[in-house]
Amino acid sequence: MKLPERLRFTDLLPIAWQNGGGVTREVARQKGDGESPGWRVSVAELDREGPFSMIAGIRRHFTVIGKHPVTLVLPDQRAVLAPRESLIFEGEAAVNCLLPEGPSRALNLMYNSANWQASVRWLTSGESLRQAPSAETLILAVDGQAWLVGEPSLPLDGGDIWHWPRLSADDELATDSCHTMTFETLPATRLIRIDLFPRV
Repeated sequence: MKLPERLRFTDLLPIAWQNGGGVTREVARQKGDGESPGWRVSVAELDREGPFSMIAGIRRHFTVIGKHPVTLVLPDQRAVLAPRESLIFEGEAAVNCLLPEGPSRALNLMYNSANWQASVRWLTSGESLRQAPSAETLILAVDGQAWLVGEPSLPLDGGDIWHWPRLSADDELATDSCHTMTFETLPATRLIRIDLFPRV
């Protein structure tokens, strides 16, 4: 497993929502020449209640990473999400966001489910890390600090991300797939991992 690139939260450019309900910081997206990427990862600041934009043809994996709960009202359900809880829904759904206890923050994964599969899960401190073949992998730190054992030059503060870009076929052959890394965190820190796999 190669060393990741580190993305600092403070370097991510905030972009205001069209409805004025908050701002989004894009973390990463599928590289390419198309206008609409196959996947996109961002961190949203939820400052005010209001509707989400409807985006046809994509699936959304929404995870609360702020300190306050978020309620999402969809046509067929009302989901009350505590911090660290997620909801998956289609991008064309009409979704209204409620903030019963105040502003919060969310990790947004949006992807074309016809071309990509996705996995999102919370990690346990000390867990071994291994990049899955053909996967794009991102790990985000929530509250506190994290570091890779033996790699002091790549610590994460809250909001920072480790990013392992998808390997090319040649890189996969040259990389020791059995090599793993281990991370440690401060007691209050949580890490959330995203893996994206192209459908074949």
